[in-house]
Amino acid sequence: MKSSFKEKKPYYLIIARKVIFWLVLLIFGIAIWLLLTKDDVNKGRIIFTMVQLVGMLFVLRIPQFIKDKYHFEIPNLLDFFLISFAFSSLILGDVFNFYGKIPYWDSILHTLSGVLIAYIGFIIIEFLDKEYTIPLSVSPLFMCMIVVSVALAIGAVWEIAEYTVDDIFKTNNQQYMQTTRSTLYNEEDVPLQGHEALADTMKDLMLDLGGAVSVAMIEYKHIEKKQKKALLNK
Repeated sequence: MKSSFKEKKPYYLIIARKVIFWLVLLIFGIAIWLLLTKDDVNKGRIIFTMVQLVGMLFVLRIPQFIKDKYHFEIPNLLDFFLISFAFSSLILGDVFNFYGKIPYWDSILHTLSGVLIAYIGFIIIEFLDKEYTIPLSVSPLFMCMIVVSVALAIGAVWEIAEYTVDDIFKTNNQQYMQTTRSTLYNEEDVPLQGHEALADTMKDLMLDLGGAVSVAMIEYKHIEKKQKKALLNK
């Protein structure tokens, strides 16, 4: 298993990591320069941008941390999708304001988050089966239901976190403003009222669920086929 740790990363992953890393450092440097030299800039916006950039750098370190701490190698394709998702959310979504410029950007990312979380869940099941010889004797339907439930639970926790951040820092993560979809809003922006104020949160949870279910439907067939093959080889 140790030899697999030494395998060279594919070029698409190496290039993506390097491009994102240096782009984040460049934007961070520009943000510091603006913060220190310009008096007429929105300093709250710059500080918010810097927090997002630090978050992106942290995400880039997660695969190596998991490898060193838990001796688990994240698949290259999953690694690529994770950093791409974080880049789309933190950098494109917030720093470049895609949330405000592209109406369905948030919906696309929530659907993909359900897909990613469910995919990670099935990778963990596969890892436990290979490394600890845990037989996949549990019903495929039950395993799929567990993964989907966990994905939905993580989505709910994320919504709680968004609500908390919005409440403390007066941001618009839950898209409760009628006049803007940006994460930051102005005093002139008008909030939604009543049932409409709940629409974004419920839509996000539904998209999380839809993304997780789509992966579960594919993995159900895979697990079922694997179990049948194991029974035939006995």
